[in-house]
Amino acid sequence: VRTGKPVLLDFTGYGCVNCRKMEAAVWTDPQVAETLNNNYILVSLYVDDKTPLEKNIEVTMPNGDKKTLRTIGDKWSYLQETKYGYLAQPFYVPVNAKGEPLAEPFAYKEDPHAYLQFLQKGLGKTGK
Repeated sequence: VRTGKPVLLDFTGYGCVNCRKMEAAVWTDPQVAETLNNNYILVSLYVDDKTPLEKNIEVTMPNGDKKTLRTIGDKWSYLQETKYGYLAQPFYVPVNAKGEPLAEPFAYKEDPHAYLQFLQKGLGKTGK
């Protein structure tokens, strides 16, 4: 990441009601908004994106089952489940340029103060 800012992975969905609630109740908090806008690069990954992949991807799930990823949403769901062991939205993970988590992930909780602490914890590992 050329800016030196960490990335905030936002696993979300077009049809995710709780994601919209978080955006309305938490991201609008002035301190949260300032921290997000000034210190992070936000990358929203829509797990229900039905856009077809150029080519299907065959993967092996952690339980050994084979699965075919056909859409962009399938790819983001696979990433969330296999890398972070969680498959519900919203789900937030601050990562460095190597994709390494900078703090424990944050899931649905309409608490601006707790979310701000989460964001600040991620920044603490980057030296920002």
